[in-house]
Amino acid sequence: MSLKIKDIKIKGYERVIHATNEITKLDCIIAIHNTKLGPALGGVRSWEYNSFEDQKKDALRLSEAMTLKNSICGINFGGGKASINLSNIKKTPELYQSYAEAVETLNGTYLTAGDVNTFKEDLIECSKVSKYVYGINLETSGPTSRGLFYAMKSALNFINNSNDLENVHVAISGVGKVGGKLAKLLSKKNAKITVASINNELVKKLKSVINITEVHPQDLFKTKCDIISPCALGGAINESNKNQLKCRAIVGAANNQLENSTLGEWLIKNNIVYSPDYLVNSGGVIAIASEINKTENLLEKQLEKIGNRLKFVLEESKKKNEPTNLIAKRIAWERINS
Repeated sequence: MSLKIKDIKIKGYERVIHATNEITKLDCIIAIHNTKLGPALGGVRSWEYNSFEDQKKDALRLSEAMTLKNSICGINFGGGKASINLSNIKKTPELYQSYAEAVETLNGTYLTAGDVNTFKEDLIECSKVSKYVYGINLETSGPTSRGLFYAMKSALNFINNSNDLENVHVAISGVGKVGGKLAKLLSKKNAKITVASINNELVKKLKSVINITEVHPQDLFKTKCDIISPCALGGAINESNKNQLKCRAIVGAANNQLENSTLGEWLIKNNIVYSPDYLVNSGGVIAIASEINKTENLLEKQLEKIGNRLKFVLEESKKKNEPTNLIAKRIAWERINS
């Protein structure tokens, strides 16, 4: 056993560890942000990071976002996240088994699941070593896309007084698992769909089953539309593209969509309704929570509630003339501290 665990003291976080294993080449950070509502629940991201600082920053940022997400979506779990650095190493069964060994040492204070570039086969390896692995047989992109769909109807109702999606123009950035499924749900309601993706194959595949218009990824955020849906990487709404936005609302699956929190203020001043990402993309974690709690039969009702929760945030924002991202954060912390 050559697992080494080093604690990193970070203000505002309950526990952050750096786990390494020379034999398996594991280089992992597990960040437990807050466990007031229950054990920290969040996935493990497998990524090629350029530096230890980048890797640590990612885990810290994502684990705090999980605290807020798990609170605002109504589940009894805290926030945590892990990041495995794949720079110059290959994914192996042993790598994920040694990661699970680190998870096991945390004695259930952190529950792991899949995330970007961490797949079912990786989680199966983890489950051979740790009992704190969830979502193995759960394809979370389905519940995530359905939650987004309910959120879109809610945002639309807020700006249009109607949640009818027919002829509503939605521009989706990224048509991977979530974005692709969302496009199909919108197509069934006869919405007008524009998409952009760095993966041409995904667009081609989607074009073969539904009617969509494709634009270059750089042009997606210039699209004159009703709703823009960032479903790829974070920081999608930023200082360099904010003035190009010609949409009425933003509802997407990507995490940390706003490059910085002051953009929430800018969006409200420019009459663009921003739907806080960690609320509207919470379908996946709600599905994992229902698996843990064995309440799968109630899942669809929980997903529908995302639309109701968003409605409350948007109405509070209008009433108080405060950015929706700040309203959502306050609601999340109020629940944690109540």
